[in-house]
Amino acid sequence: MAGEGGAVPNGGELHVNGIEAETGRPLPLPGDDAGSRIAAVAAGSHAKTEAEKLSLRNPGPGAGLESFGVDSSVDNPEELDQAGWGILFPADFEAGPIKEALAPLLERRKQEAGALFHVFEGTQGVQRGESATDWLARQGEGPGLAAVDPTRGVPFYIMIVAPPDAIPMSFQYLLDIFWAVGRLHFENLDDYSRYAAAIVEYETTEVLPQTSKRAALFATEHPGDGATSMFTRDVAAPFLDTTGAARPLGRKQGFSVAPVMGANATKAGLLGAMRGDGAGAPALLFSGTHGMSFRKGNPRQAACQGALVCQDWEGFGAIKEDDWFSASDVPADLRLNGMVHFLFACYGGGWESFDTFRDGPDGTAQQIADRPGMSQLPQAILSRGAMCVVAHVDRAWSYSFRTPNGKPQSAPIRDVLTRIMQGSRVGNALDQFNAQWAALSVPIADKLRDFQTQSATGKELAHLWIARDDVRNYTVLGDPAARVRVDRMTSGI
Repeated sequence: MAGEGGAVPNGGELHVNGIEAETGRPLPLPGDDAGSRIAAVAAGSHAKTEAEKLSLRNPGPGAGLESFGVDSSVDNPEELDQAGWGILFPADFEAGPIKEALAPLLERRKQEAGALFHVFEGTQGVQRGESATDWLARQGEGPGLAAVDPTRGVPFYIMIVAPPDAIPMSFQYLLDIFWAVGRLHFENLDDYSRYAAAIVEYETTEVLPQTSKRAALFATEHPGDGATSMFTRDVAAPFLDTTGAARPLGRKQGFSVAPVMGANATKAGLLGAMRGDGAGAPALLFSGTHGMSFRKGNPRQAACQGALVCQDWEGFGAIKEDDWFSASDVPADLRLNGMVHFLFACYGGGWESFDTFRDGPDGTAQQIADRPGMSQLPQAILSRGAMCVVAHVDRAWSYSFRTPNGKPQSAPIRDVLTRIMQGSRVGNALDQFNAQWAALSVPIADKLRDFQTQSATGKELAHLWIARDDVRNYTVLGDPAARVRVDRMTSGI
């Protein structure tokens, strides 16, 4: 049955929003021994990295959310002449052709950021195997992982231009603790040119593609499937509820939200949501589905991993290509200018080479791909004019909207979506996830200590680790300084 899940140590239920292409079954949950492996990693060769994460994400008593992001020298992080903007390449890339393709966007950001505009390439780029902390130490005055002073050499908004095998996702995760980081990568230069042209046109035009504030909410719910049922119950339905304590999503900001849910959440329904049912792309599309997973060696992995499982699938057993929405389903003539897509699904943004929570035959982490990769669907969406895609790298868990003890908690996702609808730059809007990761790091440190004295179980440690890194793995694809021009739109209500 598609709805397989598992219990969490302190009560409640855990699900993963991904389906194996080969079996039509949900991706497996972590084994009970995963906590032992986590503890070994934390105490072993990666202790420095993990210790940095734990300490930096736990700033101590009395520290507020202002600890993450810019420091007090910046009055308004939304203004690029105060916060700055930079583009970051691998040191061994020939950046010239991509810079030429992105020239209109780079020129606009240079005009906006002034002296705080930077291009990091060549010796200033990221060297192979270099960590975020080491790269920062080589820039300007050598800023560290702390609240950002853009005058010290590294501006607040950073757009990485590289595939994840050139600049790893781990680099982006760590830098994004304090910086607002996005990533852009296409297979051909024409897509870079189209993306840059679409962003500049949207930001400078007098007539926007969206004249009113419109959003769409796309959510599948397969029969007997615990993961999609839980998402609908805990996230999608409350976002539309007019009777609960919380306002409907976007109501205060003047946004109408068009639901495409359950039986209507088909492939055709998703494409219709992107087209705004003839009115043009909405300013914000939020989708919650399963993501497709393919085993290492499957020839479809690169093209279809992270594709969105739609309601066309019956939810039991075999799954076929007609059931999921992939990059090949995005029409060449689709225009998504001015849209931000928040995409909740396993592998929706990409994947690493190794799975942290599944063992190989020798007891080490299982290799799931020949190399890390980016999902092709967000790249197709961005190449059609969308400003940003917020998506999940690796498996997406129900911890994104549930507490570690199994209680519903959709507030962090709601906060990010609300900030986007308020007109915040997308990279800055995701700061709520940083705060949540900080809070979850504290009990992990406690459990690691207790695990050594055998007063905590490996299962407890593993699930806390999942809950924290589930938040960490949300990634901005595109320019993190992009934002919806809500000041030029009329109310959609």
